[in-house]
Amino acid sequence: MRLIDLHTHTTASDGVLSPQQLIRFAKTCNISVLAVTDHDTLAGVPVAMAEAIQAGLQVVAGVEITAHVGDLEVHILGHFIDSDDNRLAEFLASSRNDRIERARRMIEKLWALGLPLDADEVLSLARGPSVGRPHVAQAMIRRGYVASLKEAFDRYLTPGKPGYVERSRIPAIEVIHAIKEVGGVPSLAHPGQYGRDEIIPSLVQQGLMGLEVYHPEHDTESLFRYERMRLEYGLLAVGGSDYHGTEGLRSIGLGKPALPEERFEQLVATASVFRTSTAGARTEQSSR
Repeated sequence: MRLIDLHTHTTASDGVLSPQQLIRFAKTCNISVLAVTDHDTLAGVPVAMAEAIQAGLQVVAGVEITAHVGDLEVHILGHFIDSDDNRLAEFLASSRNDRIERARRMIEKLWALGLPLDADEVLSLARGPSVGRPHVAQAMIRRGYVASLKEAFDRYLTPGKPGYVERSRIPAIEVIHAIKEVGGVPSLAHPGQYGRDEIIPSLVQQGLMGLEVYHPEHDTESLFRYERMRLEYGLLAVGGSDYHGTEGLRSIGLGKPALPEERFEQLVATASVFRTSTAGARTEQSSR
């Protein structure tokens, strides 16, 4: 059986391994299929794909995009996307600009708390184009304000804490549409994290195609609950480690948990049909 991990991050967003390093590490972990799903950027995908050719490993082009359902922040995964399509790149550029503004506002809040940080320092820690809370936390560790990423998040950088800043609210329906427009399969990432299962039916109506059933934060009860829900609503199952390479950021290790091969084959088949129909519709539209 192939070992399949469809949720990982690189230095293009908030992971600690470069795309090349992630592929090499995946090879040592006996991973057969790996999706690179950085936050709000596709920058790591072509680099990972090039490295994967040498490693003999299959890479799925992916992304993880922040969205909102009402006042609830959620993450939408996109798999099998066309990473060369400029429409998604333009959509993601606006989201990355929002991330930079958010980081600056968090820095302002921390200054007010007597914890001065330099914006350029934080941005430099984001070795890729997507900056996030882990980079603010890393700067805090460097200054000696906290001892770990976990402490930074627990004391300052999670909702309700004094350094937290909410992101601008991009409706989930817009993110789902942006992913599907380039032939990708949109899925709700780690639904157990939100505690709001009632949002799933409305997201299905808006075009959601999958549910991240397999995730490190999903215990056995959660796994079975989301498996039942995906069957009820005709959704695909996705899943993976949510690997960042940083202790304290969810993942327990690359490929843990892995997506069962049968679920992956269902995803591949649906993605292939969907991409074909999307390309056909695009060709018909352009010929009018």
